[in-house]
Amino acid sequence: MASSQPTFDRGRPNAFRKWFFKSPVSMYRGPVGDIMSKRCVMMLTTIGRKSGLPRTNGVSFMPAGDNYIIFAGWGIQSDWYKNLLANPEVTIQVGSKTIKGTAKPIEDAARRRDLMLQMRKRSGQCGPPEPVRSVLKATGLFDYEGELDLAVKQDGQLPVIEITPISGATRPK
Repeated sequence: MASSQPTFDRGRPNAFRKWFFKSPVSMYRGPVGDIMSKRCVMMLTTIGRKSGLPRTNGVSFMPAGDNYIIFAGWGIQSDWYKNLLANPEVTIQVGSKTIKGTAKPIEDAARRRDLMLQMRKRSGQCGPPEPVRSVLKATGLFDYEGELDLAVKQDGQLPVIEITPISGATRPK
């Protein structure tokens, strides 16, 4: 197993993209949250490494047995990624379930690459539904397939994290 830290750094999103990627947080309620979880979006709450305050973001995920795999599409500069490196105790919301867990970055670049390829294979079930994808791409707002292609091209340098639920810490919301 070749252990290495991910190096992918996409920089910071512009103001519009930051707002666009934050929008799921306000919508992730009731039936909409259930739909979003079926489209591989969960809410991840980390503790701010500077502020000490809870910070919630929508992230792409893939189930892995009892655990969850998440991907830092903006790379090593993602605030939530830096936060969980500083404090790996996180809370996730998947649909109506809120789960406390421990986040651990995947150190093996080959495993990160394999997990990203698995997520790519699931892409038809994840992200925006096809008609919405087409509109988002045509308007230049978001290219879901392009994002996946970019992530796969990173050849294991994209940060990938495994969240292990803390036994007995699952509760319905």
